[in-house]
Amino acid sequence: MFRDRKKNIQGDSQEGTIEDPPAYDEESKATPHEIIVTQQQDDGLFTLGNLGLIIVPAIAMSSNIMLRSIQYQFFTMYLGASGNLHSYVAGVTSVSQSLYVLYAILSDGVPVFGRKRLPYQIFAWVLFIITCIVLIAIPLPPPRNIFSDDPNITCLDEFFQRLREPDFRSATTYRDWGMLYLILFAFCEIFLTSVGATANGLVVHWSKKRPVKERGKLQGFIIIFAAILNAINYSIIGFGLNWYKYAGGWCTGVTITFIFWYQLGLGVVGLLSTIFLTTEKKQNLPRRPLHFLKSFWKSLHMISLQKLMIFIFFASGFQLVNSPADSLISEYWVKMESAVGTWSGIISEILSAVLIGLFNAFIVNCNWRYLLLASQGICTAINFTLTNLAIFNILRNQYLYTPDSMFKNVNQNLYIVLLLIFGMEYTEEGFEASFVSILTLTLDEGSAFFSSIAVLIAAPFDVSTASRYLGDTRTDQWLVAAQCLIFFGLNFLGLLSVIWLMPRNKSHCQELKETTNHSAVFAYVCVFAIIGFIAFNASTSVWLHIVVAAIEKHLSF
Repeated sequence: MFRDRKKNIQGDSQEGTIEDPPAYDEESKATPHEIIVTQQQDDGLFTLGNLGLIIVPAIAMSSNIMLRSIQYQFFTMYLGASGNLHSYVAGVTSVSQSLYVLYAILSDGVPVFGRKRLPYQIFAWVLFIITCIVLIAIPLPPPRNIFSDDPNITCLDEFFQRLREPDFRSATTYRDWGMLYLILFAFCEIFLTSVGATANGLVVHWSKKRPVKERGKLQGFIIIFAAILNAINYSIIGFGLNWYKYAGGWCTGVTITFIFWYQLGLGVVGLLSTIFLTTEKKQNLPRRPLHFLKSFWKSLHMISLQKLMIFIFFASGFQLVNSPADSLISEYWVKMESAVGTWSGIISEILSAVLIGLFNAFIVNCNWRYLLLASQGICTAINFTLTNLAIFNILRNQYLYTPDSMFKNVNQNLYIVLLLIFGMEYTEEGFEASFVSILTLTLDEGSAFFSSIAVLIAAPFDVSTASRYLGDTRTDQWLVAAQCLIFFGLNFLGLLSVIWLMPRNKSHCQELKETTNHSAVFAYVCVFAIIGFIAFNASTSVWLHIVVAAIEKHLSF
């Protein structure tokens, strides 16, 4: 297929004819097509036309995390929403997370003005900015729980000290406010995840053109920049919002409206970065949508890809799931102050940025199986030690307990980098956004599913009630320790059981793609399983608390 084809390799002024495909590169395991691609002289990453490849997906990722982190406090503490409304919030959020896959497939299959991703990114950014403007323009209602007529009282400590009965006559009004904000928050998440999906498609498209040993470094830079933004977001939420409790009773007066303004600013920066700092070449021969869908469906028949999806689903659950007792151990036994927790989050994001930088520089081409097992093993050992020291009242120091959450965050960021590299290596030409979105959706649904399972596992131990920790008897301590041991076993042994499904490195990914068998049956199974988990996770938040209450009442120890 390469014979007698002319190709511009060095630039517009230099044209060469490729007579034969280059020989197979034994050292880098590159295919002839990859060798030809890497001979093309592309602009470097840190050029004006490519900086958006780092900025745009990082902003979308960090903004989405920030909005999710304030939802519970805003709906329950400020609007005084019922538990049912918050369950609906969680359910709608779960469904909205899955829509970016359709948007990614649309962007891959239907180019606009000859380009696949930039028009879709711009459109999603514009819709996100409009939604932020609506959130700002809507007059924010007063707090549902009126606590004082004194406008100078804003701290949460004084809020609880002078709290009086809520005005139940306004319950209907606040329910309407809650539904309105529920819809707007869901729209924000849909637009941000859509930006991220199309941006990752462009990132993969650019990365595939790089030499084999350099591929994957761009994904590391994205996580580094996102970690820096997350550290800033920790500061704003932890030290700014006036319904958080801080050491020293700080009251800076930052309101939820300020968060909306901040999100608007990030959206504008993301839009400008997409327009001026991101380059995408026109597609000369766009595929017809129906032909694209058939080709994309056939690409999902790779058994090696299906094994990877199974690994991502279970590994995300085993790695990212936490015991429901973690937050209560921190609150009642360690007595972690919010200010210390905020500083812990900031430091963990900075540490993530440093370690991912080292990963980019030295070990991006190492054996990923050993790397992930080592990272998870170290994280599990640290968490097991610190948690048991706190449970049995050997060491309950909030400052020494902070590495527990720090290393969890670092481990999660490393796993996300590897996921993005998986998507890059497995994708076929023209399906970049679709492939990455499918793998990301698999991670989201696996994490959500195992979070629900975690609640059910912990329910017989009755570790989600404050009385278990206020009593602090030896029986209480052993019950909490027993259920924590189950989760530590899941974190490491569960990952160990599925690690063989994970590719060893980039070369192994390419080898699996070239030698894999194909199965339409398993492709149907994987797709319908994902759809089923989306439905399950969307409905779980509505009925799970009922099941858990029944287990704690009738089956607890």
